[in-house]
Amino acid sequence: MNGAKSRFKSKQVLASLLALPTPEKYWVGFSGGADSTALLQALEECREQLAAPLHAVHFHHGLQESASAWQEHCRAFCQERDIPYLAIRLEINVSGGTSLEEESRNSRYRAVAEILGNDEMYLTAHHAEDQAETLFLNLMRGSGIEGLAGIPPLRNLESGWVARPLLDQRREDLIAYLERTDIGWLDDPSNQDITFDRNYLRQELFPVLERRWPGLVRRLSRTAGNARISANAMAAFIETQSGDLIHDRLKMSLHKLLALDTEMQALILRQWLRRHEIPVLPEARLKEFLKQLSAVQTGSLAEVQWEDWMIKHYQHDLWLHRRKPFGACPEIEWHEGMTLDLGTDSGLLRLSGDAVPIPPGWLVRSRKSDDRIRPMPNGPSRKIKHFYQSASIPPWLRQGIPILEWEGEPVALGDWVLGHRLQIWLVENNLEYSWQPADPVLSRLRSDCQL
Repeated sequence: MNGAKSRFKSKQVLASLLALPTPEKYWVGFSGGADSTALLQALEECREQLAAPLHAVHFHHGLQESASAWQEHCRAFCQERDIPYLAIRLEINVSGGTSLEEESRNSRYRAVAEILGNDEMYLTAHHAEDQAETLFLNLMRGSGIEGLAGIPPLRNLESGWVARPLLDQRREDLIAYLERTDIGWLDDPSNQDITFDRNYLRQELFPVLERRWPGLVRRLSRTAGNARISANAMAAFIETQSGDLIHDRLKMSLHKLLALDTEMQALILRQWLRRHEIPVLPEARLKEFLKQLSAVQTGSLAEVQWEDWMIKHYQHDLWLHRRKPFGACPEIEWHEGMTLDLGTDSGLLRLSGDAVPIPPGWLVRSRKSDDRIRPMPNGPSRKIKHFYQSASIPPWLRQGIPILEWEGEPVALGDWVLGHRLQIWLVENNLEYSWQPADPVLSRLRSDCQL
């Protein structure tokens, strides 16, 4: 790959970006290593021709003693070039059974999802070697065609995109570009640790395969490109066969899925994830999950977890969302003010109308097993769990729904079941009571519930 044709230039990145949607802002994931330094420097060189402002974001994983020094290096690099710079400290927790590599990646993309505004684009410096390694690792995991398609050049993330404009570039050409332009970079010592899968491939296995089959990276990248064409064609076919099964980002009808044969069930589930930009579910876990689904009629429950995601069965639906624990609604006394902040998951409770004093004895909390509520003045009280069941609200989401109690008596479940005492008070004061969840899954629950 040496020679004039392989010389990487900034205009090649610009050409790659012009083939992508036009964003409101570019965020470059900047670690300080050679790859991201080459990407950021190339973008800086053609900055005046970019379709949107250029920003850099650095993620401090806190896994090495030199992490703070890396952060300072990146800050200084951006300051010298007047590139707006953001540093984010990540909390890495591998207690859930994920590897350090996997959890680090998941933490980064959770943070990226939070900073991306509408139609903003996050750029990574993944190159041809990264593509080859990804294909090989997915092959070892028994992935289907989507896994063999490797790293997509563009995918959606929340309200923006993630793009990889260097996928057709060799790392050696990026290094040569930095040396040619006299730009320094940092070497991560963890890249030599072959206990990490990618480092083992890079350091141990690929050199052996390259001696036997020269041009290995080029061959694997070509295979990934061909697989992506096939995966796109298969996806288009499945879309025509799926009806309305995969349109919903959060739920899928279990009955409709089980009406299909097993092979089509697998294709439908894969396309559900692909359509909504969810990472590929490993083949072995997919097969095990389908076996669980075949037994749900006998009372079994089905669940699968991978990377940062999960699918769980409850009653008539499959639920797809991130597997982070949903925080229980905090216990807060409501003494004053027309709005009560319940935190990053449960959101806000709000009284709309002219300001009035809050009655004594208001307390907001999560559910208790013996909670009951009386919607009608002379009617019976009903267990709150019966409202959950009739609305098909999964048990693992119920703790995030706020319960308002008044002098020890529950008078509101979310904002869709109100006790008679609260109803009377609201009418007397010409007020409306509303719940505005912050978590998107809880927000969807609220909009769906008709109790």
